[in-house]
Amino acid sequence: MVNEQNIDKKIEKIANDVLQNKNVTLESSMEDIPEWDSLKHIQLIIAIEETFDITIDFSDTLDMTSMPAIKKKILKYLQ
Repeated sequence: MVNEQNIDKKIEKIANDVLQNKNVTLESSMEDIPEWDSLKHIQLIIAIEETFDITIDFSDTLDMTSMPAIKKKILKYLQ
């Protein structure tokens, strides 16, 4: 069973660390966070893969433009 609360905490920490923005929440998206550019997006995906020990398909990375979408994809890979 996947602990979603634990995933939420990890996602938020990863995003805050990579984006160097402490205002990132579980509802944030690329449009809300100026620091979230294409390079930071790649760094974010890499950090997520390392933290959750998953490999994300390129097509899925294109959909991961908001925190809810990121969580949804992580849950998909952890199933």
